[in-house]
Amino acid sequence: MAQGGIGLALAKLFLSDNYRLVLVANPEDELIRAKAVLQEIDPDAEIFILAKDLTESRAALDVYQFTVENDLQVDVLVNCAGFGTYGFVGEIDIGREMDMLKLHICTFYYLTRLYLNEMIRRDQGQIINLSSITAFQPNPFMATYGATKSFILQFSRALRFELKERGSQVQVLAVCPTAVKDTGFQSNACMENTGTFSCWLSTNADTVARDTYNAMRRGQEVVIPGKRFSILHSLVGLLPAYLLMKISRAHLKEKH
Repeated sequence: MAQGGIGLALAKLFLSDNYRLVLVANPEDELIRAKAVLQEIDPDAEIFILAKDLTESRAALDVYQFTVENDLQVDVLVNCAGFGTYGFVGEIDIGREMDMLKLHICTFYYLTRLYLNEMIRRDQGQIINLSSITAFQPNPFMATYGATKSFILQFSRALRFELKERGSQVQVLAVCPTAVKDTGFQSNACMENTGTFSCWLSTNADTVARDTYNAMRRGQEVVIPGKRFSILHSLVGLLPAYLLMKISRAHLKEKH
């Protein structure tokens, strides 16, 4: 889990059900603040923190070794760390895009594989993967971000199918929110001049966390947080890819 936004909102819900928590993010001071917030809610809660740059090649293995060394059984793995990039592909900083690819695909995949084997052996466990509404269609000006989120969605659904076919009780949930307006995503992606986060389709971290937590409890495959867009998406999804790209581009346009 990350130190703020959706990660922190989810941590509060897990805390209410007496889970032990492992928070992983960077930098450490933000993790310390997140832990303090959670311990104000429950002073007796067991909360472990690990400051780690999850774009590093060894990050997933370091996280796994941390839980092993502290004798922590991971019953629910939440892959929610991420950030976005915005703009014409040829002009976005290539190093930042590479870091996003490492985080959203390589670290995500490696973490899932490491904890999946233990869950399969126990025949118990849940994996929550934060994808995005952008996963359902190509997204001009968020091309790389949307493609990484599509990987997360399709990998999650396929993995869930494979587990079910084997008779495993391990569950996988893909979460596909619209723009989440009360996190640092907008500024980190340099999208302050778009209307994406202020339109009626946007949501907030608490709503995403609540709908995600409820979907996990119900054993759902995919959840689109927020009732309004979940219904709309079922209709929009019938449109051809070209029109979906036009809609996505209009939604992501900068204000003049």
